[in-house]
Amino acid sequence: MLKKRVIPVLTTNGFGLVKTKQFQNPRMLGNPIQTAKVFNNRDVDELIFLDIYATRDNRAVNLINAQRVIDECFMPVGIGGGIKSLKQIEDLLKIGADKVIISTAFLKDIDFVKKAIDVFGSQCITIALDVIKRDKEYLHINDFSRNLSQLVDLANSIQVGEIILTSVNFEGEMKGLDCDLYGNILPKIKCPVIVHGGAGKPEDFTKVPNQEFISGYAGSSIYAYTQYTPNDVKLRLKDSGSNIRVTE
Repeated sequence: MLKKRVIPVLTTNGFGLVKTKQFQNPRMLGNPIQTAKVFNNRDVDELIFLDIYATRDNRAVNLINAQRVIDECFMPVGIGGGIKSLKQIEDLLKIGADKVIISTAFLKDIDFVKKAIDVFGSQCITIALDVIKRDKEYLHINDFSRNLSQLVDLANSIQVGEIILTSVNFEGEMKGLDCDLYGNILPKIKCPVIVHGGAGKPEDFTKVPNQEFISGYAGSSIYAYTQYTPNDVKLRLKDSGSNIRVTE
């Protein structure tokens, strides 16, 4: 059985680290290269590096910064932000990214995502689903025309390699993860799923239902604003019965 991963998330404005709350009001945090080095020394399982303004600004991920982050890491790194061409994916893989993370293009150009999977393999393609609850229904924050179940069916149909499922309502709040969201949708997803959004302490991750469907636990604020480390999260998950790799 594959071990579940504990994954810090670094979000950037293209240069420095920023942290949002419900995807709003970004707060500057510091240097992504130095932060990646810290996480590498703490032996995390994986790192996610997202340029959260690349799509809005109609630009590609800053390859120089991405390369510097990757150079500090001996763990797998997934990188996303504004990805909408095969050339961008190729560029990121060439500098050492293990996965590329696609969000907006999944909503707007599914043929591109299908081709990316055909060319690079599903193991390289992760889809980020950033969902918000409106009128008792979960919708993508950038596309209210389809609900989450429809988007999951679409992801299943093209056999994406992985999904990062983020609750926008809970993101940055540090009050626990959206158990209603994950309880309803996780059994319907046919690929590995990373849950993200809301953790403020290690036990928050253990309270998510349907743990058997989770392949990774992603967090940001918990590491930026508390004393907890990824290993603290691993130890708590292991104590709860999760199949976690813990550094002795």
